[in-house]
Amino acid sequence: MVKKVFFIGSLLLLLAANTRTQTLAPDVLVDTSKAQTLEERLGADDGAAFAILYGANLRGNLDLCDCNHPRGGIARRVGYVEAFKKRFPQTPVLQVDVGNFWYDSSIEIPHVLLQNDYVTRAYSRWLVDVVNLGRYDLSYANRLFSVNGIAERTTAMPVMQNVISANGNFADTAVAPPPYIIKEVSGKRIKKKIRVGFLGVVEPMNVGSGMSDAGVKNIFTTARKFVPELKRKCDVLIILAHSEHAAAMRLATENPEADLVIAGNAEALYKPRLVGKTVVLYAAPGNTQEGDLRFYIAPNGKINFKFRSTDLDALTPSDEAALKFAETARNEVFKLRNR
Repeated sequence: MVKKVFFIGSLLLLLAANTRTQTLAPDVLVDTSKAQTLEERLGADDGAAFAILYGANLRGNLDLCDCNHPRGGIARRVGYVEAFKKRFPQTPVLQVDVGNFWYDSSIEIPHVLLQNDYVTRAYSRWLVDVVNLGRYDLSYANRLFSVNGIAERTTAMPVMQNVISANGNFADTAVAPPPYIIKEVSGKRIKKKIRVGFLGVVEPMNVGSGMSDAGVKNIFTTARKFVPELKRKCDVLIILAHSEHAAAMRLATENPEADLVIAGNAEALYKPRLVGKTVVLYAAPGNTQEGDLRFYIAPNGKINFKFRSTDLDALTPSDEAALKFAETARNEVFKLRNR
């Protein structure tokens, strides 16, 4: 079944690392819903220097989402990444999750914890380069990053080294993840390594009038604290915000040093927005699509990008090993839940 695919064909943002001279061309929405293969969706190799593939709201699910129009799942996500790498061998890839990576385990139910353990193992085997914590990730993260046995867990599950959270509150018995992470990207189309900095923040829960969410620090104060520091260390600065639309727009307004803000909880596929010189992008709802950012380096060293978001539907090949892993996880969680 062919689902709708969005491609903002002329979203060209100039991200000059030093001068920060930026422009944004008018959006052009190209309908590729008639594509018969994933290769047609991916398009031809147009010289992208590197790419960021991202999603959000996995919610601990390794299987397909949406019974009416099955999409998502780790097997198709891995299949998309592998197909991308095969089609564009000169374009290195960073994989990013914007938040709500695990299922809410604020109540420690054994089969839920096991499900989250399988997610951690899965994305350590098919490694995600950056994971920003959403609000409902924090309970499991406090357990995962507990001081007791953390060295062994980090070795066994290397995705832990890629988790970030600038404003999540952690127990004294846990080792809090760093507020940001910097990934160096190199490739045949990159003369000098590009340092991509990711700052991870999360919007608090709405707990009612006159009350505040004790699980997180203020998202806006925290961003302003770390953005200038991170900017000095990287060439491209991206704020990963597990937040709704309004908070993402405010983050862009208050942090003009940021090149991109990616909102993970807007629950709608908004068109990209330009706030000053900062672009706001959105992750699609649920575990159903792959955000696809491709970066290009001009002869003068400036960086621009193009964006598309693609359904992980039946056109996306399923990785067989990931499919078997998801099946094993499903069976083991089922047994524990029903014993």
